[in-house]
Amino acid sequence: MDYAIWKRHSGSEELVYAKVFANNPYLPNNEFLFCPACGEPVILANGEERTYFRHCPNNPKNYSCPNYLDSVYAVQYQRQQEERKSRRHSKRIYILKRGETFGLFLGFPKLEEKTVLVARNEKLIVRIINPNNAELKENRILFNQVIPGETTYIQLKWIYDYYSLEYYESSVSQEIIKSWGEEQSGLPEEGALFRYSKNYARCISGNGEITTDKYYYFATAFGISDNTGDFLEYEYVGKLCGKTIGYESKWMVYRVQFTKFTKEALEFADSLGVTLVEWHPPLIPLWPPHVQVGNSQIYSKPTNILNLAQTDTSYYQETEGQSRRLIQKIPNNVGWLLCHPVRAPTHIKSSDRSYEASLTCEYPEDISQYIHPEITLEYAKKPLENGDSFSLKDKANLFFKSDCRCDIYHYSEKQLKSVYWNEQAILGFRNLSEGDKICVRHGLDTVHQVSIPKRIQKTVRFSAKKDEETYQELILMGGTFISTPVKVKYILSHLGKYPKVSNYLIQTLRSGKIPQKAYEHLISEFYKEIEN
Repeated sequence: MDYAIWKRHSGSEELVYAKVFANNPYLPNNEFLFCPACGEPVILANGEERTYFRHCPNNPKNYSCPNYLDSVYAVQYQRQQEERKSRRHSKRIYILKRGETFGLFLGFPKLEEKTVLVARNEKLIVRIINPNNAELKENRILFNQVIPGETTYIQLKWIYDYYSLEYYESSVSQEIIKSWGEEQSGLPEEGALFRYSKNYARCISGNGEITTDKYYYFATAFGISDNTGDFLEYEYVGKLCGKTIGYESKWMVYRVQFTKFTKEALEFADSLGVTLVEWHPPLIPLWPPHVQVGNSQIYSKPTNILNLAQTDTSYYQETEGQSRRLIQKIPNNVGWLLCHPVRAPTHIKSSDRSYEASLTCEYPEDISQYIHPEITLEYAKKPLENGDSFSLKDKANLFFKSDCRCDIYHYSEKQLKSVYWNEQAILGFRNLSEGDKICVRHGLDTVHQVSIPKRIQKTVRFSAKKDEETYQELILMGGTFISTPVKVKYILSHLGKYPKVSNYLIQTLRSGKIPQKAYEHLISEFYKEIEN
């Protein structure tokens, strides 16, 4: 037989189809399955060629079973599924976390103030009935609980998979029935999925769509099967308060996320009455959209290209309308860094033919104009504009963020230190030192550059000439007088071995004048600039 009766712990009965029932990850024991014709126990036979129900062996009552016809119960099963599907649209069941536990709630749509006032005056009561046709007295809805214009939530003390609503007589009963209905889907024993929310989280099982990028709550009385580990990540987050016959205090709530879009994941989602949709992140181009066709990059703005070559040879570019131009080479620890401008279709070659590339910087009219990405560079929590320089500080980080994926080059004058490919955020750059530059490129375009300048240290070098000889040279130099520059004072502070020259400089500082030629002679003899 293809169909059997499944008696749930809650007391409700459901006609089940063997092939569908066999795929239920929460299969009950065979003691809950019965023949729909004679009521005797049956078991599920799940073979390689066929899946079906059969009567238990050695049961003499089986011989008195009426003729069983699959066609009869197929019609009944189809009707049951259609009724269940029609109830899905009125599924308004919620969970809410309170401390370490969750509560289960029925939610009722907003009512107008005049309707609520009439219902209160006429003492309208709505009874909540369980599948066994018994009233849940502690869950009666009294209209002094209902606030006009707001959703009404009633916490359920008993958990069932189905509830009915019974309305007392009132002049507004039919109006409220149109809004609230007379049937409510509950929480099936195998579990249901809910939206992930800090407030009332609505059930989506039965008529929902889930994606692989979001969290959901999963409430179940059985736990989660081990065979879901390949596509489902889950974490226990609390107990679901409520009683169910046979399942007191065993309801659990998990936070789950579907991590893969597989056949098994689809089947598991389908068993919970939801449709699993594979989520793809929005396409963020590495450089401007529609720029690459075959081997050609399509882009309109002039740019600089940074390439790496392995051999020390001559490199040149050929551009339409221009003669051959050599490309600047910079040695680094893995090869040669090539920097060359591109403003038109360009062909790049090496003399030994070991390197060759073609680039074009044009775009057809049907491609929209490129917009630069939003770039944020901060050092010591201060923003850096394009072209800015900054000085290094202790315990300060350089932070990068962009709304598009970019390549970030960290290099000094003599070598390329590191490259961050296809990044949108970098919390800190390593090994920053004076003379370094950070270059952010979106595709072929350099969109942001900052640098760390080298400090220039001024120093005095002592002349090989003696004090007396230098002093006589300064005295004999005439010419036009100029105002004594500040550099004279700096030189004076370092001339301990030259007392006569020092005295001469003191006099020029007091008078505020010095011969032009004497000043130039001082600079050539004693002053120079060196870099760290």
